[in-house]
Amino acid sequence: MLHLLYVVLGLAGLNVAAGYGLSKLRRGRARSAGMGLLVAVDAAVVVLLLLEIFMAFFFVQSDGFNITMSSRKWFERYWQPVNSLGYRDVEPAPRSGTEKIVAILGDSFVAGHGIDRAGDRFGNGLGQRLGPGWRVVNIAKIGWDTVDEYEALAAYPVTPDVVVLAYFVNDIYRAAEKNGHPLTFAVQFPQSRLAKYLVDHFALANFAYWRLARVGNVDDASKGFWERLRDAYADPAVFAAHAGELDAIVGWCRERHIRLLALIIPSLSDVAGSAPMTARVAAYFADRNIDTLDMTPMLTGKSPGELVVNGVDSHANVRLNAEMADMLYRAIAPPAE
Repeated sequence: MLHLLYVVLGLAGLNVAAGYGLSKLRRGRARSAGMGLLVAVDAAVVVLLLLEIFMAFFFVQSDGFNITMSSRKWFERYWQPVNSLGYRDVEPAPRSGTEKIVAILGDSFVAGHGIDRAGDRFGNGLGQRLGPGWRVVNIAKIGWDTVDEYEALAAYPVTPDVVVLAYFVNDIYRAAEKNGHPLTFAVQFPQSRLAKYLVDHFALANFAYWRLARVGNVDDASKGFWERLRDAYADPAVFAAHAGELDAIVGWCRERHIRLLALIIPSLSDVAGSAPMTARVAAYFADRNIDTLDMTPMLTGKSPGELVVNGVDSHANVRLNAEMADMLYRAIAPPAE
């Protein structure tokens, strides 16, 4: 608001100064032209101010990288409830009677990045479909990899009956980094002081900059990231290390006689491109006799627009979350008598 006030005061000052200067001119073409220019400048600034007010107070949109003002507003408005463990979920509670507990384990896809209502996430949808006698909990945070997920599962205060590991292809991050394939993702922030000031303080400039940046440095950074990710999966040393990370989750579940189900999520912006990676992960789980739901075949051939939240957030949209809930329900629900 303070920065908008500066603009308004600057516009008022410009009008006062211009009015004073024009008053010194004799009536004629120069004075008329000056007045016309002043009116045009005022109109343009007012339009920009109105757009700024709309973008600052009313435009809310998640961004997969969470680098825009509109995305930060989205989190402020929709990222709830958050429990005492830091998860976007209700508070964990002891098992009630004979209820069965399903733990959905994962990262931003499980937490519901881009999903306004927590109830529209696939974990919540699964709970609604399973009905009485079942409880579904979400153990997830943005940016987690397999090691984070194992540690969170082991520390969770209630032991589940079923664990759904929602695997996304960047879960190999730590194994890749430790074995010579750092999966960096660097984008170019504004360099000049003026550009940085405008992008940091004005919603309209922030929106325009990051939309234009996606055409260049963000898209280039994303392309480079996925190339490095494919290289990491192709490296036997990296995947062997990653298999060890996954083995920790498999072993933890087997020691406690907990059913483990793997839900494999491909890149929704390039399903076919990530297919070799998801196939390798699916083969890992098959070798260990883990029930696996690989979403790659069902999503191949679909456009990203059918799958993702929006053009700048490539997480699963509400409709795809519902399809994921249906898949899991069919895999988990007890057979009808």
